[in-house]
Amino acid sequence: MADKALSYLLAEKVDSIIAVSLYPHYSRATTGSSVNHLKKHLQKLARNLPLKIIDAYPDQPEYIKALADSIHAGIGRFDGDDKTVQILYSAHSLPVSFIRDGDPYVDHLNRTISALEKLTGLRGKLCFQSKSGPVEWLSPSTPEMLEQQAEAGTKNLLMVPISFVSDHLETLYEINILYRDKAEKLGMRLHSTQPLNDHPQFILCLKQLVLQALMDS
Repeated sequence: MADKALSYLLAEKVDSIIAVSLYPHYSRATTGSSVNHLKKHLQKLARNLPLKIIDAYPDQPEYIKALADSIHAGIGRFDGDDKTVQILYSAHSLPVSFIRDGDPYVDHLNRTISALEKLTGLRGKLCFQSKSGPVEWLSPSTPEMLEQQAEAGTKNLLMVPISFVSDHLETLYEINILYRDKAEKLGMRLHSTQPLNDHPQFILCLKQLVLQALMDS
């Protein structure tokens, strides 16, 4: 947690902090809340310590290359017949009210997809997973998209967890179990790209973000 991390850094006598969000696409619900949490504890422990935030990097070149690599590997699971594979970009959903209030999350997603499709030459469709509660959420939802693809006669789906950089509940269970089972019942084969985790290009992305922040400061 932020308080323990800050306590460790202060014990190491750091004189400034660069915080890098592991959400490439900014939203007040994700990066915003995490940054607020960090600032709250920094205010308590060392309010004068300089803090620089890297809060988004939707089209950072090494990040895009890492995603492209995972897509090419994912398509290879369909025996290389990429003409028959529909790519679905599945992002964590948000209430529509966030976007109406100016949250850049969807714009950031579209920047990533645009850069990615320019690099790969492959087109996909954006959908949203993990909604909860009675408010209006971003659409189409991923389950709705699966049904639309089945009605369109699609047979092979490559799911790209576009807003997730590491494995967790939404990738391991929601995509690779729930959505795969749903696709199978609808007569389709679904594979998912691997989240970036420790992909060398993604680690290089983080390194370059930090080095650039140091240069800028």
